[in-house]
Amino acid sequence: MALTRCSYCGYMYDEWNGDSRNGVPPGIPITKLAGTVCSRCGIQGVRHERQQSPKYESDEAEYYDQFAGKAGVNFYKSWIKSSLKPVKALELGVGTGRLATELAPLTEQYCGVDWSPRMLKAAEAKRKRIFKDTAEERWQLVEQDALKYHPETQFTHVLCPDGFLQHFTLMDEHVALLGGLHRCMEDGGWIAVDVHLPPSGIGWKMQQRKQLLPNKWISRQLEGETSLLRQVFRCMIDYETYREGTMTSKYRVEREFALMTPKETALLLSAAGFEVSRIVCNFGLTEPWLTALPPGTYGKEEALGATETIKEAMMTGKNVTPYIPDQWGYGGGPVAGAMPVEPPEAPATVTLIARKATRT
Repeated sequence: MALTRCSYCGYMYDEWNGDSRNGVPPGIPITKLAGTVCSRCGIQGVRHERQQSPKYESDEAEYYDQFAGKAGVNFYKSWIKSSLKPVKALELGVGTGRLATELAPLTEQYCGVDWSPRMLKAAEAKRKRIFKDTAEERWQLVEQDALKYHPETQFTHVLCPDGFLQHFTLMDEHVALLGGLHRCMEDGGWIAVDVHLPPSGIGWKMQQRKQLLPNKWISRQLEGETSLLRQVFRCMIDYETYREGTMTSKYRVEREFALMTPKETALLLSAAGFEVSRIVCNFGLTEPWLTALPPGTYGKEEALGATETIKEAMMTGKNVTPYIPDQWGYGGGPVAGAMPVEPPEAPATVTLIARKATRT
């Protein structure tokens, strides 16, 4: 996150807000400040430590499925079913098991990794309900930071859904994560990466309401802003629970995500040793971001073979296959459905499918 903490006095510096007391305007990274003097204790030395994003807890974890819905389920089911051999799948950011409950029964082995205990608790309940006595064998759950996860299993399919890669805001983290995934995949294995493109306006907001019981409902209010200079966007999310029309609880969380275009993600995948097969727009698509898509990813195009890459398709005169938007479904997060303060730029979700190059 853009939040750093002084290891000596505990002062927290937020790049989004700056430091009005010391005349630092919003948007200035701690590394750009003159000298290394802490604005509270005044002691020299680089002691400000970067803070991690908060884990999914409290109401955010409890009501995650309510707002994420079925987004991406049919898309990934068709992707798994298209495999010509038994599937061993790894899902990073498995969360509550929203996708895994639908995909794990289609695979020989399924492994879900997440670092939020509250989310994994929900996934565990679903796993036991689906697989019963064979739960441990068919669907493995791992509580681990993805950057520190080094499995021994070689997977045929890897999923990075719901903008998982964007939870890491440093380029070094993206390189390390994709490099690690490349090492734990079989030759010719497949990886899918969802990229969320936020509304291209500076500020945007959204409000949703879900009825849980006849007398209970939950409201999620989201306000966000995008920084093109720092290539990040953040969301301030409020969860409010109401009973009989009276608010009984409120939970607020702030999250920051890397602003990544499909082109940039494709280059990262290529640098890690993957060949991008297709790039498909699954939810929305706004004109400001349209130019971020590589040629041949939008419009009426020819179908690709199950194992055909963009390079191979181009050699035969084919183009990239567009995805059927209706198959993606509604929901997803966190920005799906968010509207800019000033129209017309709405969010979009783009999925990149890539293959690990076969050794020769």
